[in-house]
Amino acid sequence: MANIMEKGFSNEEWRPKPQHEGFRITPQRRTIMEALNNHQSEHLTAEEIYRIVRRQGAKLGVATVYRNLAKMEKMGLVIKIKAGSSPAKYEINSMHISPHYHLVCLSCGKVLEVDGTLPEDFRKAIARHQNFEIAHHPLVAFGYCEKCRLKQNNLKTLRRKNITSNKRVDIATRQ
Repeated sequence: MANIMEKGFSNEEWRPKPQHEGFRITPQRRTIMEALNNHQSEHLTAEEIYRIVRRQGAKLGVATVYRNLAKMEKMGLVIKIKAGSSPAKYEINSMHISPHYHLVCLSCGKVLEVDGTLPEDFRKAIARHQNFEIAHHPLVAFGYCEKCRLKQNNLKTLRRKNITSNKRVDIATRQ
């Protein structure tokens, strides 16, 4: 994925829209955005962002990170990805630069990215069918990653083997 800061992600793009008056680019917000930008290949939790910015010497609390992420999500600067009971993960909203979608594992919370956009015909068909104008279309699909599926299959196999071996023992002890 492209480095947002290198692609011109500047204060200009952070300018608040009229409905978000009072939003300022504080040192804390810039630090959080830089942490997200420097870790684009990962999807970070608020706690991970907090640890990163603290290691860099920033003096802000975990509550400040959560509060600023919520504000930046509301403004459309970051995307929040939530799956089940796993902690929410965040990334810079770069859909206008590098369109992609997310696959979220319901078991481990892992987030995978799929580059690309939905076919224009598909978007138009949905909009036309519902008489709806689509402004943007983040897509998140939930399921199970390869590692978790393998783990589930191995557990099923072990259970079957245990059931089978228990039946053999029961039969053997009856004789």
